[in-house]
Amino acid sequence: MKQLYLEREVELPEDLAITIKDNVVTIEGTKGTLTKNFKNFNVELKKTKKKISVKAYYINKKRKANALAVVGYLKNMIKGVTEGYVYKSKIIYSHFPITVEPDNNKKIVTIKNLYGGRKSIVVPIVGAETSVKVDKDDVIIEGIDKEAVGQTTANMQEACRLRGKRKKDPETFMDGVWQWDK
Repeated sequence: MKQLYLEREVELPEDLAITIKDNVVTIEGTKGTLTKNFKNFNVELKKTKKKISVKAYYINKKRKANALAVVGYLKNMIKGVTEGYVYKSKIIYSHFPITVEPDNNKKIVTIKNLYGGRKSIVVPIVGAETSVKVDKDDVIIEGIDKEAVGQTTANMQEACRLRGKRKKDPETFMDGVWQWDK
């Protein structure tokens, strides 16, 4: 027998201000404000005093996946505005010392002297609330949006990926900025 509807509930902490209008959810917490549009997910969102109800009707694989994805997004948004996200990366080099210089005003990170190259690599910082700090050999990426913090970390790793003649020997050339903690 086919399932007619799927319903999941997300518990809400007491100190959050949440508004839902036309499947656009805005959550305000102690760390900041996040807004996400769920119009394309084909779900129904309703807020009660302590819960958000996510319903999807005429369930198939895609609708079930969409409904559970919305639940995951809501949980990540709630955690982001209450606690925030911190990703840590390590600056690793064997011969040529790498310099990482974040500029949070311009929303870019500059990686200099990678593999002894003269060219600087410029990596964008994703998200308005995301910030990057350098502490000796650690790069700390902080923010309230999990997607933006993760994408900034991934952009730095992708910029340091082996290309050209160094691609053949990854054990010798391990230089770069690599994530080690979430």
